Amino acid sequence: MFIATVYIRFFRSFNFDYLRKADEGFVADPWDVLKSDGMEFPFVRVPLEDGVTTVVGANESGKSQLLWAVKHALTGQGIERGDFCRYSQYFAVNKTMAFPDFGVELKGLDAGDRAALAKACKTEVDDELDSFLVFRMGGPDPVVYLQQDNEWKKLAVKDRKALDGALPQWFEINADVALPESVPIKYLAHGRKSLRTSPRKGRQSFLNEILENGSSWFGSAEQVAAAASNIMSAFAAVDVETEEHDEQLALADDLLLKVAGIDRTAFEELLKAVDASKDGFANGIVERMNRELAASLNFPKWWSQDHQFELRLTLRDQDLVFTIRDRTGTEYSADERSGGLRYFLSYFVQYLAHEAPKSGAREILLMDEPDAYLSSTGQQDLLRIFEDFANPQDPNRAACQVVYVTHSPFLIDKNHGERIRVLEKGEGDEGTRVVRNAARNHYEPLRSAFGSFVGETTFISNCNLMLEGMSDQIMLAGMSAHLRKQKASSLDNLDLNTLTLVPAGSASHVPYLVYLARGRDVDRPAVIALLDSDTAGNQACKALRKGPDGMPLIESKFVLQLGDLTGEGLVSTFPDGVVAIEDLVPLEIGIAAVRRYAHDFLEPDQAAKIRTLTAKDVSFAGCSGTHDALEKAAAGKLEGFHLDKVGFSRNVLEVARQDAGFEAAAEVMANNFRILFRELGARQRQAMREITTEKTSAKIKRLKRSFLRDHPATATREEATLLLEEVEASLDNSIDAEDLKSHIRGMRRNFQLEDEPTEPIDDFKAFRDALDTLVYREVNIVQER
Repeated sequence: MFIATVYIRFFRSFNFDYLRKADEGFVADPWDVLKSDGMEFPFVRVPLEDGVTTVVGANESGKSQLLWAVKHALTGQGIERGDFCRYSQYFAVNKTMAFPDFGVELKGLDAGDRAALAKACKTEVDDELDSFLVFRMGGPDPVVYLQQDNEWKKLAVKDRKALDGALPQWFEINADVALPESVPIKYLAHGRKSLRTSPRKGRQSFLNEILENGSSWFGSAEQVAAAASNIMSAFAAVDVETEEHDEQLALADDLLLKVAGIDRTAFEELLKAVDASKDGFANGIVERMNRELAASLNFPKWWSQDHQFELRLTLRDQDLVFTIRDRTGTEYSADERSGGLRYFLSYFVQYLAHEAPKSGAREILLMDEPDAYLSSTGQQDLLRIFEDFANPQDPNRAACQVVYVTHSPFLIDKNHGERIRVLEKGEGDEGTRVVRNAARNHYEPLRSAFGSFVGETTFISNCNLMLEGMSDQIMLAGMSAHLRKQKASSLDNLDLNTLTLVPAGSASHVPYLVYLARGRDVDRPAVIALLDSDTAGNQACKALRKGPDGMPLIESKFVLQLGDLTGEGLVSTFPDGVVAIEDLVPLEIGIAAVRRYAHDFLEPDQAAKIRTLTAKDVSFAGCSGTHDALEKAAAGKLEGFHLDKVGFSRNVLEVARQDAGFEAAAEVMANNFRILFRELGARQRQAMREITTEKTSAKIKRLKRSFLRDHPATATREEATLLLEEVEASLDNSIDAEDLKSHIRGMRRNFQLEDEPTEPIDDFKAFRDALDTLVYREVNIVQER
């Protein structure tokens, strides 16, 4: 059983659904009618996904209040008169102040849910019942609504415990607690707080102060009495409990005992070993704990920024200090790394440590702005954790709903636009409303929610797909979402969280965009390109192969022209084959899209002429493709008609998604795009494989460090030659790599490396300086441009 809809009325910024009330066809549901005076005030309804729901909106739009509404509706706890909407006409002080109202619609009932509902309301429940509603109006007491014989039946709840046990349970990941720098062994051994479990730095300061002043404070009874105030101050400074420290200790306890599965007795033995100065035994215990920690976390799977990341325990006096070993092999204490990493670790630990309720009730995870401490890449990793909550890979984990609030475009799952809920606050007493069809409008309402345009985040992913125009972007994104709903294989679809669709504006602009994204640096992001097979596309393809100075901007294997598509079942509407993306659209869907476009964009009398368009009117003779043929056919009905490509693409998707009678044609189009996506996906994976190998600058630094470690004071010319050969082997054919190769040739010449190879380099210090210049040369080149 899951929450399908949240109902909110008169709660903080949520007043009532003023748009629904103003609609001429508005018919109130029974719960929309106020008991006090019979007035009709419809609830604001926020639909939720069975899996993950993303809530966005501008500041003060009611996002966080939605999360509170879910809690109040499920439990009835914390409902207060002080939260009543201040600009409601029912907010008054000359009579008893009212409570806000909450409700939830529950769907997906199983036999156990129906039995619990029947017990709670002392009524018979149909075996086929799949949904019901629970409302808390005028206070915490619940009432239930069931639909029977096409009418709503209101039922009193007679067994509150039975109902509460069946309803989903909410929980949160604490977004404000980070993994601590260290944890006292005493706490892990006994699971309770004491002076020995206070913050490590405070205990160290206390001990230092006691040791430094011991002779003057404790030499005699008189000295103790004289130093009493100082001693008390020292104890008071260390004996301080804070909620943050307590939460961090509990998080560390969950990590090591619940997640890593280390038994508490192991920490008891470790404490004994430390107290007895048995260092070898203590270090052996800690090393074994580190093995258990690494095996249970598998953190590199979830933290994409460093696949060699390790979280380790280091024994220091009476504490276990959390240290981090990164891809460089360097070990850091937790507080030396970014706050974002510590907070992501916190989220991850809470995720792994979470235990589903023993009752088996469905859960719903609520999170308010989890992006606050995370980088864009960290936020993308967090998306995968949310997805695993909703659709766990581990069959032993129960799936739960996820609702999170965000201001960040990086926490939007581009593969699932249907998950987005946009909240918007109206003017005056209108209150918060839900923007409908936000995803279908190509994220337009999200612009005010994020304060930026989606286009401003162009090069943000690991791989970028360069397209000729916005219509290509719309078609690819829309068909990707369509196929995802059909549960298409990941090989036959695009992952829009790892692939950014970049419209260039025209085919002629694609080469320069590729140059901006990739051509000016040695360490470059992955880029692939999709081009039409017309004259402009062919010219752009040629420009990509040639590039400035005759060097290719990207390799030909990363460029796909639509005319090169082949595959079983590929059907081109254009008789001459696939030239543009519109040629993948069956003719009947294309004609219906033109009609839709005319209905939306033209005057009624003009749209009426376009409605007469049929397949018989379409001729491909003398046309450059399907779009051209459709535009000319429509112009035969309405002189001067122009078929905008963006508008056409949007309406193609609407026909395929909604209109009846096009199922067979929609399947043909879906198969065409599966073939296209398979080709693009193969190119994306290959491009990603190439950039996920060590980057050029990192390779050169590594080779230099290794060389100087082996040859700190001098080296032979032969040894230097071998080093430079390794550096050259790591370079590709880019413009800047050619500059590096030229610099290497200069080093060979200047230091006479090819003469008498067994002799030492004459000026080794100058050679070391030249290596430094080589390491940072590409960075300086880019900065000078």
